[in-house]
Amino acid sequence: MKPEIEDRRVLRTRLSLQDALVELMAEQGYENTTVQNIIDRANIGRSTFYAHYRDKEDLLLSRMDEIIHSLTPGLEREEGVEYGMGVDRIMSIEPLLRHATEEYRLHKAIVGGRGIDVMVRRIINHLSRHIQEILEARLPAGRTPSVPLDLLAHHLAGVVMTLLRWWVDNKKPYSPEQMDDMFQDMVMPGVNAILNRAN
Repeated sequence: MKPEIEDRRVLRTRLSLQDALVELMAEQGYENTTVQNIIDRANIGRSTFYAHYRDKEDLLLSRMDEIIHSLTPGLEREEGVEYGMGVDRIMSIEPLLRHATEEYRLHKAIVGGRGIDVMVRRIINHLSRHIQEILEARLPAGRTPSVPLDLLAHHLAGVVMTLLRWWVDNKKPYSPEQMDDMFQDMVMPGVNAILNRAN
């Protein structure tokens, strides 16, 4: 068999298993989903499953990079963009919420309800690192903020995940733009004050 055909077959198998897991998580939760459920839904044999993944957690984590990296593009705002009362819009959650709208089933499975702690923690850690980079770029050279940037970034990542979870659990009652406006109202004045008070 040609390598490219085999590669396509491997990719198709992995995507089938990943899709089956996401569907089952949305329907019955991660804890209640078994490997047998997954292979039945994907219509794939048990030996094929174990040829690709150790267990269902390994399968779940195989989507981690894709999920995490889909959350951060567009978080940055262009310099000079202001929100209300001349407050800088340093970052925006609108792109994240737009992605959550397009991939609602996936986000509902991951962050809805109780969520999956291992994934939520990893997502927060990734967001935190990304947000810290945004904050560092906005901090005046040679200045030290009144709150350590790693702590501020972790706080903001937690706020973002809390808002995303609330939005998903409540069936997206507001548009991504409205949610972003409320996010700006709730957090940006404080963030700007911290950056502007830097010594």
